[in-house]
Amino acid sequence: MKDVRCFRCLRCFDRCREQNGAALIIALSMLAILSLLGTIVLNSTHAELSIASNYRAGQQAFYAAERAVEYSMTSETIYSTIGEGSVDLVDDHAAVIAADTTNSGLKEGELCRVSYLASGSLPPGSGFDPTRFQARYYIVSATSEGALGATARVEAQVARVVPR
Repeated sequence: MKDVRCFRCLRCFDRCREQNGAALIIALSMLAILSLLGTIVLNSTHAELSIASNYRAGQQAFYAAERAVEYSMTSETIYSTIGEGSVDLVDDHAAVIAADTTNSGLKEGELCRVSYLASGSLPPGSGFDPTRFQARYYIVSATSEGALGATARVEAQVARVVPR
């Protein structure tokens, strides 16, 4: 009886030997699939990082141009010297505008200025007496450059209320 059981065990053992490396083939194919999946995830992550860094560079350029427009809208030195001409922001005021940034600033050779447009009546709802005050209209243009060569341009129209 003992010999019969051993014979059965030997037959099972022989059947297991007949697989000829199927476990190895399955393990290698799983390894290949996981490697391919890892490569795809790595490429996707790299693309997402590139998109995020380009977006950040564009935002820095936009904020630099916006900062130049805000500065020029509130700077009294610009409007006291402008008369009926224009003031270049790159030459005279670039150091003040980009004082706290290192990656972005006004773009050299581009239109970055405050230009006088016209004098005229007050904007509606300004609350000033139109017989004693008038408005001077200006256009503010600023082009800035950020990291990775990103550029942004912001324009604004400004009305300054002055005595007649």
